[in-house]
Amino acid sequence: MNTKRADFREFFDLLHKYNKNQPDLAARMEADGDRCDRFSRQVEGLLVDFSRTGIGEEAFETLMDLAGAAGVEAERDRLFRGEELNFTEHRAVLHPLWRSRSFHDLLDPAEAALLDDATQRMRKIAVALHAGRLPGDEEAGPIRHIVHVGIGGSLLGPRLLCEAFAPAGETPQIHFLSSVDALDRERLLARIDPRETAVILVSKSFTTSEVLLHAERIREWQLATMERQGANQRLFAVTAAAGKAEDFGVPADHVLQMGEWTGGRFSVWSPVGVTAAAAMGPDAFDAFLAGGASMDRHFRETPLADNLPVILAMLAVWHRNVCGYDVHGLIPYDSRLAGLPSWLQQVEMESNGKSVDVDGQPVALATAPVVMGDSGTDAQHALFQAFHQGTAVVPLDFIGVIQPDHSDLEAQQQLLSHMLAQATALAVGRNEERTRASMRRQGVPEAEIETLLPHRLMPGNRPSIVLLLDRLTPAILGRLLVLYEHMVFVESVIWRINAFDQWGVELGKILADAIEPSLAGTAAELPADIPGLDTLIRYIRERL
Repeated sequence: MNTKRADFREFFDLLHKYNKNQPDLAARMEADGDRCDRFSRQVEGLLVDFSRTGIGEEAFETLMDLAGAAGVEAERDRLFRGEELNFTEHRAVLHPLWRSRSFHDLLDPAEAALLDDATQRMRKIAVALHAGRLPGDEEAGPIRHIVHVGIGGSLLGPRLLCEAFAPAGETPQIHFLSSVDALDRERLLARIDPRETAVILVSKSFTTSEVLLHAERIREWQLATMERQGANQRLFAVTAAAGKAEDFGVPADHVLQMGEWTGGRFSVWSPVGVTAAAAMGPDAFDAFLAGGASMDRHFRETPLADNLPVILAMLAVWHRNVCGYDVHGLIPYDSRLAGLPSWLQQVEMESNGKSVDVDGQPVALATAPVVMGDSGTDAQHALFQAFHQGTAVVPLDFIGVIQPDHSDLEAQQQLLSHMLAQATALAVGRNEERTRASMRRQGVPEAEIETLLPHRLMPGNRPSIVLLLDRLTPAILGRLLVLYEHMVFVESVIWRINAFDQWGVELGKILADAIEPSLAGTAAELPADIPGLDTLIRYIRERL
């Protein structure tokens, strides 16, 4: 990436000028009847309407010019050529290969063959587990539960898919264990039978402390009921360290390779998704992969001004770096997508939560916003008071599904009405005249109206983007996730940061390993580089 920070100054000067001089959203929406037609794009069952953001034609063109000048197209091409974008870890960024399964295009023959084998065995395992049995063992009895053990990206993507396309019929019930907090595990193991349970351990290094602690306890639980061979046959692993998984007791044909270059937050497309494939069925998982691959093609082939990941990214840059908004909200109006905010939170904040640029210098622009959200309409009764009348403006992505997978059309119309109403209310607000009229209709005494008026005004001019899915299918969800993945990548190009390392995660892990012996009483004192904890350690040990 060769573009220097000074090259961006003229673009941001223009963007700040447009932002300062723009009319508010209420005026824009009322005066511009075809605004949605001009500020929306669609591709294969997915519509993005960004007409409720503050941009006009000039600002949009400038954002696209900035994308071009920053080298988005060149960096995109480097990504798909498999170049070493993650230079701090000396790794190429190859996770799109899991969607296309075209390993031989970029990998050496031996690694490509290894991953081909892993994907084929993944499918066989998913076929068997989806049918409620162990692969290759018809005599083992039914499998009624699958326990997926992972943390962060090793869990968030598969859990999102399992919630979106929940198992039905005889398909086993899916359970997830992540936090090292033992309570969830103990409650789960107390109510399921180890003989009816398959366990999938996901850790790229097979050294992740949370995963291994759960695995050891699950192993004890298995062996209290079964012989070692039977326990082993119910273990599966997804890892880049096959030998360590086999040493733990996972049969070699149950170990699925994921590749060292597979970042956890981009791993749902890899064998990490085996649990989702078992839940939704292998054919549905294949459709999910195909949907993701189709968004890859759209990103690679579509001009910037019509390119959905580029548009979302440049709107995010507008909100973060021109408008100065620190938070990005994601509100899916479909309970099956309740896990989407957590998934995007990791993809955005772990990727772009950086404060130095690719040259090792302090960044010139603010980077990742805080990502948060919840599903509507629940979110309306918890978060939206602050969104409408709070002092901080939070741009929101509303995600709606048009065609439901239930028969209650009235409920679906009400759900979508709420979503559209919130987007409109945030944009246009309610001025003094309309607020007075509303209070009079509600019967508020005339003498109280002026006193209450400031409390009932809605400032409006609060931006949002509406994303509409024709239906929640595996293919469309695949497109949506890749849309956000590439959005985050384009942001990183503008901010000139490495989106594919995560060194900030490491320090806490290192310190935790050093602190634990003191809590356990096996170390006399803390290392000198961990100050300020002596009193807390003593307090905890007295009560633990």
